[in-house]
Amino acid sequence: MKTILELENVSIGFKRTIFEKINAKASAGTITALMGVNGVGKSCLLKTIGHLISARQGLVRLHGKELGEYSALDFAKVASLVLTEKFQVDFLRVDELLYLGRSPYTNWMGEIEKSDREVVNQVMEQIGLLDLANRFFAELSDGQKQKVLIARALAQKPTLLILDEPTTYLDIPSKIELIKLLKKIATENNVAIIMSTHDLELIESKVDQIWLMGKDGSFNEGSPAHFRSTGLFERHFYSSLN
Repeated sequence: MKTILELENVSIGFKRTIFEKINAKASAGTITALMGVNGVGKSCLLKTIGHLISARQGLVRLHGKELGEYSALDFAKVASLVLTEKFQVDFLRVDELLYLGRSPYTNWMGEIEKSDREVVNQVMEQIGLLDLANRFFAELSDGQKQKVLIARALAQKPTLLILDEPTTYLDIPSKIELIKLLKKIATENNVAIIMSTHDLELIESKVDQIWLMGKDGSFNEGSPAHFRSTGLFERHFYSSLN
């Protein structure tokens, strides 16, 4: 599988280092679950990968190219983020919101062309949003809103999709539906998906690998089966809750 993202001895933090020595990879067509207790630095790591803040040390490479070498526009064409912050676009229709995802490709006037409409229609069909195209974002359920935000990110045609706690506000059936959808997206679009989550029992059969940020400062990478067989998950996650 083609490597999309590489982290080499990465240290992260805002005004100070909060986690260090992160070494990991993510490949096309796979889902990575980023896990750890609250406050350990998961969102900070996602924002570092998402080019919102700089790594304090180490290298973050996307398609073999360091993040600092990407312009904001070029980065938006290969990676997209869906963060936990509430998206205040209640006055927009679903299709209008998806067209915002095409902004890296439109001209300086933001004009929508035939190719943009084709991409948006393809994404809405894949995600199952065609019936909601003319609905206002404010009218949607939490599960529908999350699908729309993911669809907007996919309209950028990324090879890396970064999701911060995408199942947080959803009920169990909606969580299961969304996780199945993400697996479909990773496979059909050949996208590397990295998502932070606490829902191990729900996502375990759908993800390809887990990145576990331990409260003790350790970083472990491996398949769900590896974590179960070695007891790494219980030792580094559950034990740190006590």
